[in-house]
Amino acid sequence: MRRRKQLLKDYLRRKRHILYVEKRVVELRGDICQQAVLYGIVDIHIRELYLKYNEYLVKLTNKA
Repeated sequence: MRRRKQLLKDYLRRKRHILYVEKRVVELRGDICQQAVLYGIVDIHIRELYLKYNEYLVKLTNKA
């Protein structure tokens, strides 16, 4: 019984982490789109963060 409980905790923790990373990717994508529309250019730091988080999200979802 304890083993199942621990497996469930691990699973839920992983799902919460994936949801957090998804939320961050969407937030960064929105920032990129907003900057592109308003200013015509996008901050390099935000672009790098978006690529980093998006690559990590792909890695997480392919692993599951």
